[in-house]
Amino acid sequence: MSLKTTLNRCIKIGNSMTIQIAEKQFQSADPYSRTITRRFGIKEAADLAGVSEPTIRAAEEAGKLPKPDTIKAGSIDRRKGYTIYQIDNMREVFGTRPTRPNGKAPVVLSIAVNKGGSYKTSTSVHIAQSYALKGYRVLIIDMDPQGTASLYHGFVPELHISGNDTVLPFMLGERDNLAYAIKNTCWPQLDIIPSCLELHRIESEVYLNHDAGKIKIEPHLLLRAGIETIWNDYDIIIIDSAPTLGVGTVNLVCAADAIIVPTPAELYDYVSAYQFFTMLNDVMSHIDLGGFEPDVRVLVTKYSNSIGSQSEWMLEQIRASWGDMVLNEIVRTTDEVGKGQVRMRTIFEQPASQRSTSSAWKNAVSIWEPVANEILNKIILKQWGL
Repeated sequence: MSLKTTLNRCIKIGNSMTIQIAEKQFQSADPYSRTITRRFGIKEAADLAGVSEPTIRAAEEAGKLPKPDTIKAGSIDRRKGYTIYQIDNMREVFGTRPTRPNGKAPVVLSIAVNKGGSYKTSTSVHIAQSYALKGYRVLIIDMDPQGTASLYHGFVPELHISGNDTVLPFMLGERDNLAYAIKNTCWPQLDIIPSCLELHRIESEVYLNHDAGKIKIEPHLLLRAGIETIWNDYDIIIIDSAPTLGVGTVNLVCAADAIIVPTPAELYDYVSAYQFFTMLNDVMSHIDLGGFEPDVRVLVTKYSNSIGSQSEWMLEQIRASWGDMVLNEIVRTTDEVGKGQVRMRTIFEQPASQRSTSSAWKNAVSIWEPVANEILNKIILKQWGL
C-alpha cells in the first residue's frame, strides 16, 4: 500500500469517527444542529440576566416572559431550569445585556504561544464561552490550521470548512472584509471564524501577493485590518493562534490589544515561553506596529496539586521572573475538560447528565470562571475605562 493510499485511508477514517461522535452526541454532524442542553436554576438565571428572582417570576406571571418549563416530580410540577437561550431572551426583555461603552472599540485578545499542549485553545474557547454566557457579543477567530477551536463548536476542518471559509481569502487580498467568514455557533452571542489546514498558505503566499501588488495593506497588519471591517458587531474578539512563529502569529500580535501567553507550570514549558518572547522580540524588532502596543500577560496552566509535582516551585519561579505580567489565577489540571472533549462539549455546555460528578464539574468551572473574570476585570474593562 502506498503512502498516499495510507494517508487517504487515515483521513477518511478520521472524518468518519468525528461524524459518528457528533451524531451520537447531537443526532447530526451538522454544526447548526447543535444546541446547548444545560439548564440553569432560577438563581443562576437571575444572576446571569442581571435581575432578581422575584423580577423573573413577576415577568412570567405578567406574560413578559414565557411560562417556565416544568417537569413532574411525583405529583408536583417543578421548574426544569432555564436554557441559555431563555436567559439571553431575558436580557433583551429586561434591557440588561452587558456591552462595551459607546465610542469604545471591542477588545481584541490574542492567545499565543509557540508550543502545543499549553492549554492555548482550551483557554481561548473557555474564556470566549464564559463571556458569551455573561451576555457579551463575542467572536472567536481560529488562526490555527489544526482548527481545534472550530472543532469545539462543531465545525470539522476539511469536512465542513475549506480555505474559503477562513481568514485566508482576506489575508491573500481576495476579499475586502471578513464578514463572509463569520459563522454562528450554538451559543447565543458567540460567533466564530473557523480554520482548516489550508490556512497554512498564509505563511507562503502573503508576502508573495503583497510583493505582486495584490495586497495593499502591510502584511503584518492584515488581520487587524480585517477585524476592523467587522468589529462593530462585537464586544470582545478572541484569536486562537497556531503554535508557531510565522506571518500568522505576527499578525495576531499586531491585531491584539492584549496577548495572553499560556505557560504550563513545568520547566521545559517555561523555557519554551521564554524562547517565545525572545523569538517574538527578534521578529517584531523589524516591524512597525503602527501605534499598537499590546499588553502582555502570562497565564500559568497545567498546575498540578499532586504530591511531588514541580508545579508549586515552577509557579514561584514564573512569578519571580515575570512579576506583574503573571495573572493571579491559574489553570489547574482536571480530567473534566478532557472528558468533555469526548462529548464535544466544554464544561460550560455540559448538562447535568454528562458530568462525571457534580463536584468534579464544579471544580472545573471554578478553574475557568476566575481566569475569565480576571482577564475581564484587569484587561477588558480597563481598556474600556471601566
